[in-house]
Amino acid sequence: MSTRPLPEPLRLRLRLTKKARARFLSHAEYSRAIMFAARRSGLPLEFAGKHRPRLKLSLSPPLPIGVESGGELVDLSLVGYVPAAEAKRALSEVLPPGIEVVEARLMSGSDKAVGKLIDTAAYLVSPPEDAGTPRGWRDAAVEFMSRDSVEFTRVQPRRTRVVDIRKGVHRLDVEELEGDGVTLALALDDGVAGTVKPWEVIEVLGGMAGVSMEVLKGSRITREGLFSRRGDRLVSPMELGRRGAAAPRGRR
Repeated sequence: MSTRPLPEPLRLRLRLTKKARARFLSHAEYSRAIMFAARRSGLPLEFAGKHRPRLKLSLSPPLPIGVESGGELVDLSLVGYVPAAEAKRALSEVLPPGIEVVEARLMSGSDKAVGKLIDTAAYLVSPPEDAGTPRGWRDAAVEFMSRDSVEFTRVQPRRTRVVDIRKGVHRLDVEELEGDGVTLALALDDGVAGTVKPWEVIEVLGGMAGVSMEVLKGSRITREGLFSRRGDRLVSPMELGRRGAAAPRGRR
């Protein structure tokens, strides 16, 4: 792969899928798969540390195991210029099944890392067709969003605590499908400021709709995208930063 040295590192931002069998990878396993592929791709990657060099990268927030995604985000730091299309092709050739590069963009190395930009995740949830009624789900959504607080008991390995998840739910829409099915569209806190997990909302909402968690375990969840809130707008980190700021002359 032909590259040109740079006066300062260049950021390569990627939007990736995590589907099929790859959705069962843990966050650590997913991260390792990307790092191995990046090393095999031949890209001019930047490493940190002298004795045990590690690849410099920034990842989007962890995705719950079993949840599919079409919009995971990763930043890689490059020490040589490579066109975004060429970088996308090189990575696509070595990534494992289920992980695919959807979009690649070159940015200035001084731009904020993607892991520090994300604060909101958008999900689509498809409960089983026999899980409640469209009216029951709509009424539950109205009740949920009308409350000032919604308590949820969050059980974690080291502690159990009651948290208010209402303030972390920014969107909750119910779309009725043909027959008796529904799709739930959620926009939830997901980033350095805090995280609300989709299963937490589903469990509470299902209780309001009279649907047991046992039935809801058959729901299909997809993380549709990751965003930064700008007032009332959700902006993709793929659109933030200075596009191509560090590209050498004649190679933009």
